[in-house]
Amino acid sequence: MLWDEIAAFGASSCSIQRHSTVSSRLWAQSTTTDTDTVSNVLPENVKELKIHLDTGIDAQVFVGKPPTPPKLPPLVFIHGSFHAGWCWTERFFPYFIEKGYPVIALSLRGTGGTFAGEGVKKIRIDEHAADLASFLNQVPKLIDTEKKPILISHSFGGLAVMKYLEQNGERAESLGGMIIMCSVPPSGNGKMTMRFLKRSLGDSWKITAGFAMKRCIQNDFLCRDLFFGGRDDDNGVSDEDIERYQRYFARDTEAVIDIKDLLKHLPSKQAVNGKAPNVDNFPPRLVIGAQRDFIVDREGVEETATYFGVSEPLYVDSPHDVMLGRNWEITANIIENWVKESGVDEQ
Repeated sequence: MLWDEIAAFGASSCSIQRHSTVSSRLWAQSTTTDTDTVSNVLPENVKELKIHLDTGIDAQVFVGKPPTPPKLPPLVFIHGSFHAGWCWTERFFPYFIEKGYPVIALSLRGTGGTFAGEGVKKIRIDEHAADLASFLNQVPKLIDTEKKPILISHSFGGLAVMKYLEQNGERAESLGGMIIMCSVPPSGNGKMTMRFLKRSLGDSWKITAGFAMKRCIQNDFLCRDLFFGGRDDDNGVSDEDIERYQRYFARDTEAVIDIKDLLKHLPSKQAVNGKAPNVDNFPPRLVIGAQRDFIVDREGVEETATYFGVSEPLYVDSPHDVMLGRNWEITANIIENWVKESGVDEQ
């Protein structure tokens, strides 16, 4: 994710924050992460595969199919930063498989399951877009259906989808629909950074520590605040879950987005009046924000909605990780209802 402005702020303000209560909370309750033995915990009806992409990498994908030949369109999931395809398998995959949907999730280049290459630590946004294009070409074969897929993205995954559509506008019609959730907006996180700084110095510092310094991998309090709704209660995520997710986060940040490259190629640079240049060719789409999102604010969600030509985004009662935690089923229900009501399940 694009936290360069926050990182710059954090570096300049370390001495100010060092003895504050906010800072002391951030460094407390640390856990040790060992990525050598980390493996995904998968439901029985979900398989982990490796597929070769035209871009030259072997990508990790997770696939789940209903017990009978599917009549509904496939749901294709794209994750955000610090995550990988596993984040969809725990709650969403069993739910949608039971409803009769074939499901598939890609782990983006640079995660533990999709090796970026020896010594590679930075990934360009164009590489993510090219990988996504190659992956989508293989979806019909992987899940045995010719129905148009519904592309569902979260957080940084939304930005990758924007770049894919920018570069492959003619292929938008091959999608049955799109759902974009808690997405990094097309202008990146720069504007949000300034808003965070104005609203709360403490929250800005949490984001600095959590993302730019990767402290959410080691600090369970910070991990909960950023992704899972804070610490008033466990929000349906146990301490054991947090420890497991932190191990996944450590494993899945082997290589991260190249910030300097991303700043040069943000989707907003090609936008026309805030909208994607080929928005008229887009299939039906839904933009979702989370009411208790610590990472993406309401203005960011609205910017994404404008980009996709959606007049009003829908907000769910959830923290940033809408696919995990106590309220995950609220989001799943919204997705299912929208697919039915928009008619994309009949294409």
